[in-house]
Amino acid sequence: MSLLKYFLTLQHWSIIGLLFLIGILFIYFLKWKTNRNQKLFFVVGVCSIYLVLGSPLAEFKAFGLHSIAMFQQIILLMVGPIWILRGLPSTLFKNTVFGKLSIFDHPKDYLLLTLVAASVVMWGGHFLNAAMVASKSGMFESGIHAGQEKWLSAVPFWPMYILFFVTGFLFALPVFHPEKGKRLHPVKSVIYLFTACVSCSILGLYITFMASSPSVTNNFQMFSDPNHLISITPKTDQEIAGLLMWVPGCILYVISSMGLLLPWYDSTLSSYKKQKELNHHLKKSF
Repeated sequence: MSLLKYFLTLQHWSIIGLLFLIGILFIYFLKWKTNRNQKLFFVVGVCSIYLVLGSPLAEFKAFGLHSIAMFQQIILLMVGPIWILRGLPSTLFKNTVFGKLSIFDHPKDYLLLTLVAASVVMWGGHFLNAAMVASKSGMFESGIHAGQEKWLSAVPFWPMYILFFVTGFLFALPVFHPEKGKRLHPVKSVIYLFTACVSCSILGLYITFMASSPSVTNNFQMFSDPNHLISITPKTDQEIAGLLMWVPGCILYVISSMGLLLPWYDSTLSSYKKQKELNHHLKKSF
């Protein structure tokens, strides 16, 4: 069976997940009025989450592919929450816990908490995830060999998925809150995102260079699924995982920062020009 045919085979896709996805989109389009850009962000956000959890990519993780586990973490913790938040209407939060708790009215009151939580979950979640993958595959993951820890192989992955998404959602809230008045100033938002970028870069560097450790390089077993669709060494797989966190992770925050700074710069420049013209007219009047 070819890789393309494997992806086109219906049994390798989660039908329940697909129905759940359709239900969410149906409720979204039926209940909330949003503009075209918001609709696009929301659809891309929920579809990306289904891609990493309900598509054949999720099955590849069961074969010990650390790169797939890292890709899931990036989507659930860093990408999906931002896209979904940007797609939500501002009226949604007024009748939820985010609208009733005063702490969410001022991002400066909770941004340190969300930043620390995101870093802890990013690092701790990675090592726990790696240990769980290692216990299920019997391979070394980020220097971790949990082949003897049978209890880890019995732990389901879904609590980790929920933790990633909830933490990512809370982390993105100070910057991408649906209500503009409850967001950080663009410059402060850039600093906030830059701090997270440093954290994910260090983690990516660690994973990438850990791939050269003896525990990984001495393991010459090839990863492959039962149909021999994928053939890759543990070292290469771990290097890909590290590079995914290192490069795309930082690019995501850089793009987000530019998207925040450019509109702010344009509005500031426009205000400055108007003020300058007003001062000029006042001088003429006198």
